[in-house]
Amino acid sequence: MQNTVLFSALLAFGLACSGCSTYFTLNQPLESWDKASGYRSSRRWSAERSDELLLVLAFSGGGTRASAFAYGVLEQLADTEIVIGGKRRRLLDEVDHISAVSGGSFTAAYYGLYGDRIFEDYESRFLDRDVQTKLLLKLMAPWNWVRMASPYYERGDLAAEAYNEYLFEDATYADMIASLGPFIQINATDIATGHPFSFIQEQFDFLCSDLASYPVARAVAASSAVPGVFTPLTLRNFAGKCGFAAPAWIDEEMRTPDAFSRAYVNAANLRSYLDADRRRYIRVVDGGISDNLGVRGPFESQVLSDPRQPRRPEIVGNLRNIVLVLVNAATTPEAAWENSDVSMTLSAVLQDATTVQINRYSLETMELLRSNFEAWNRTASRWKSPAQFHLVEVDFTKLSSAEERAYINKLPTSFTLGEGAVDRLRAAARGLLAESPPYLRFLQSVQGGEITP
Repeated sequence: MQNTVLFSALLAFGLACSGCSTYFTLNQPLESWDKASGYRSSRRWSAERSDELLLVLAFSGGGTRASAFAYGVLEQLADTEIVIGGKRRRLLDEVDHISAVSGGSFTAAYYGLYGDRIFEDYESRFLDRDVQTKLLLKLMAPWNWVRMASPYYERGDLAAEAYNEYLFEDATYADMIASLGPFIQINATDIATGHPFSFIQEQFDFLCSDLASYPVARAVAASSAVPGVFTPLTLRNFAGKCGFAAPAWIDEEMRTPDAFSRAYVNAANLRSYLDADRRRYIRVVDGGISDNLGVRGPFESQVLSDPRQPRRPEIVGNLRNIVLVLVNAATTPEAAWENSDVSMTLSAVLQDATTVQINRYSLETMELLRSNFEAWNRTASRWKSPAQFHLVEVDFTKLSSAEERAYINKLPTSFTLGEGAVDRLRAAARGLLAESPPYLRFLQSVQGGEITP
């Protein structure tokens, strides 16, 4: 009898809690749309950064391995000084934009919120922590079983709560705005369409929703919500209630007969958000499904993405160097079942099939980037005031040590790493960036030319 009463009390408590924390109300409606307000990539977030340099970082997925690898790049940028515009600056202070997905989104979001504090406590709070076991313990807690009995609370919400507790301290995108750090673009995947979904106000405009009030921990949880392990995060669609005017190019593309062009598909995807009756809720999962490098969004949306541009566009202004540092933590571990006569398990099939698909898509993305950067450089060289585009690739395949490549290649995509792994990943990232030929060419080309690594 006592056990029954206790269980009933727990059930009532859990349902009450889950009702209070339903994910359907966490993204708030936008009262009135203003194209100049909110957390937008088009705004200049700090006047202190030089207008002669556009520095973009992209952090890939890959669990804690990706988080640590990205952290090492930030450390190297912090330790490198340049002279630009007659001022000596850390290169880290010149970062304008960080686009991140899955494991990389933890590092990007924490730096965007707290700046240099990341070098004081990020390792102890996240990188060196066995987050995976802590998530499992939360999942096994009886009070959370009761909460998850509600249709308004799922494993993705549990993960968001944990990340908020471990790292993000109830921070919202209003705090991200107030930090005046680089613009942080956290990327997830719209599970209904397979398209990237970015936690930026330009994306939330289509939902007539206010990103400023949205918890950063939930954006990161969505970006890293591996299907099957975590459930999607859910957003409410308020489209049609804030006076939002969709860009004209969307309707123009929808009138074209080429339904297989990238522009047409992107237009159709964005237009679908405007029908709130059909798409009342938007469910988003791991950004690695649609783009594990986190680079397509920022560069497909730039005016500079058209290599046919005949003249230097006004938007470029005083820019002399445009740099993308692509931090790719992908690995290609050997499949253990290739040396076994035992049938593959279903989980092994799903995991390997997903990894192969993501890696193949990432390869195609890299080829697209390389060709675009070459085209941009050809075009920019003809401008009256020339600019240079630099693509800096930081990935494990470029490690000179075969032993270190083999070691890192065996590190799992999880939220816990073995002893010493974080330090070796940080060291690898720092060395790879410091020795990258495109990176060194960029440093030499910076006005003033003085470099202090």
